[in-house]
Amino acid sequence: MSAPTRNDKPGLTKRDELAVSGAAMSGAPWKAAAASGAVVTGADLVFHLVGGHLDVPTALSAGVVALFAVAGAGALLRGQGGRAMRWARTNPWRFALLPGLAAAVVVFVLSVAIGSSGLIGGAFTAVWHGAVAYGATGIAGSVARTRRRRSA
Repeated sequence: MSAPTRNDKPGLTKRDELAVSGAAMSGAPWKAAAASGAVVTGADLVFHLVGGHLDVPTALSAGVVALFAVAGAGALLRGQGGRAMRWARTNPWRFALLPGLAAAVVVFVLSVAIGSSGLIGGAFTAVWHGAVAYGATGIAGSVARTRRRRSA
């Protein structure tokens, strides 16, 4: 008899994981996330103005990353309970896919609609912005998970 593999375990499909992640994101601190997105957008605009040019799409993209990273990390770090939050806290990197994908989609639309990027440039921009939101959320969840284990 062969050893069981990860695929032998009954678990969630990718679609189910996104649905659970969405439920967990409903507990995100959206006001704080929106405030951080606005601050990052404003700061980026100021830096661009100091540099001598106005680049609104880039500033908005940075703000979108901050918005989704703070929302995702905040959802993981809040003390709220529930099955979706328990799953998200035990699977921070899988949970982080949703904020990363959301950031990528919004940045793609911004890059193509109001930026000077074409489809290829917009896709590249979206991928790396989504990766930053994914990484920030996953790291926050992993750190919080490690701290909870130590304190228990």
